Amino acid sequence: MGRFLTLLALLLVGLGALPARAQDGAPDALFGLPLVVREGGWARYVNMSPDGPPQFVIKLGGAGRHEGKRGRWVIIELDVPAAGRVGFDFLVEGERFSAKSVLLLRLRVPGRPPKDTPAPFNQPGADRRPHPLRETTENIAGRKLAVSEYSYAGGIIAQWSPSVPVLGLVRVSGTQSFQLEAFGVGGDPWKDATAAGK
Repeated sequence: MGRFLTLLALLLVGLGALPARAQDGAPDALFGLPLVVREGGWARYVNMSPDGPPQFVIKLGGAGRHEGKRGRWVIIELDVPAAGRVGFDFLVEGERFSAKSVLLLRLRVPGRPPKDTPAPFNQPGADRRPHPLRETTENIAGRKLAVSEYSYAGGIIAQWSPSVPVLGLVRVSGTQSFQLEAFGVGGDPWKDATAAGK
């Protein structure tokens, strides 16, 4: 279990989800922003930091249940050298992706059985509230998007748009930074992935 949590921590750091100085060791930026539910929706991101995966995809999965509670699967995929495409599947209850809303985390590694961890982030002080900064627009993949900007502890700034499926994230900056490269509904989110960030 310790190795699994270390891998998860490295993933979350690579995605900007844990600031360098997270209070009480709780994940800081399971951003607490609204989910953008679009069946078959996905978003592909490029890591702008030296650590973490060069690219990753966030997809909306189907409905699921855990211990009598219902949720939606939010799937984060990344290619890991010598392991293949690894999946972190979050069963999320409600309308926001936050520490308390994650009912179950499932790690998928090729060639191994899935590993489930119930309520992995539900601990006192784990949920953080975003602080609104401003409204703006961004041009992403040839589209002009309305964007809301939020700040978090640890110097993290997240841009969110209701046009971007799943987590709505456009750009995250701070200790670890990433930005939206492409998004859509249906099809293969890895198709036309660039080598940016590698």
